[in-house]
Amino acid sequence: MPGHPSHFNQNERILLFQDGSQLAFEQCYEENIMALCYFTEKIVDDRTVAEDIATECFIKLLDRLQSFENSQKVKSFLFVTANNAALDHLRMKKRHQVSHEEIAYINNRSQEDIERDFIRAEALQAIYQEIDRLPEKSRQVVFMSVIEGLSLDEIAEKLDMAYKTVQHYKTQGLKLLRVALLKNKYLPVGLLPVVLDILSSRYK
Repeated sequence: MPGHPSHFNQNERILLFQDGSQLAFEQCYEENIMALCYFTEKIVDDRTVAEDIATECFIKLLDRLQSFENSQKVKSFLFVTANNAALDHLRMKKRHQVSHEEIAYINNRSQEDIERDFIRAEALQAIYQEIDRLPEKSRQVVFMSVIEGLSLDEIAEKLDMAYKTVQHYKTQGLKLLRVALLKNKYLPVGLLPVVLDILSSRYK
């Protein structure tokens, strides 16, 4: 899993974007790829397809680096592009597997639904970045629990560990993760309640 790139503030990021900075683009990628994949997977229900769509969004972004006025517009471009590409994918798939009703339901999601998925995706991205900094065993277990959504039994089987050992690493890792996120100065205050809610659900 990738670590933290050097951080630029928003004004620096846009100026570097406009100059075609690879480092600014890489930072943008690291900060958004996980969220974009999660957001897209909620629509297409296929992780591989979601990853392909997310990658294509960043390729399209490369062609437009100089046209954005601020970081929020970059993020909006990525998520609008992903949303449209995901819907196009479902329409192409319609003849074979996806019903008209399913497509209509997804296509008619309210702006509130889309924004909720967007915020949750950003929260998971923030969690994902901090998981990478945990001790190795806790990192493995917490990643499989929080990001992949596996149960303790499933993790124990995959890692060939005793159930109690997995439980220990998960408890330890989630505590460390919670502290790290609370101290993360780059985490928007409005995102913190969503992050903590996700972590609380994983304690169960």
